[in-house]
Amino acid sequence: MTDSKYFTTTKKGEIFELKAELNSDKKEKKKEAVKKVIASMTVGKDVSALFPDVVNCMQTDNLELKKLVYLYLMNYAKS
Repeated sequence: MTDSKYFTTTKKGEIFELKAELNSDKKEKKKEAVKKVIASMTVGKDVSALFPDVVNCMQTDNLELKKLVYLYLMNYAKS
């Protein structure tokens, strides 16, 4: 599986879609959403509006998801 799908062009309402995915009950959907958030962050898009939703994803047993959230937090901890 390639990760290039996370770097597709942005569209209107993407932040709201990501917010909904981050608040999903499905762990896999949350992980995909955090990957999309990090991809957007990597290309310079401001995703700080999703901070509370990303932090809520910490309440999981999934280690990969926790690492992704830590990556997001480290980026915005510098700000």
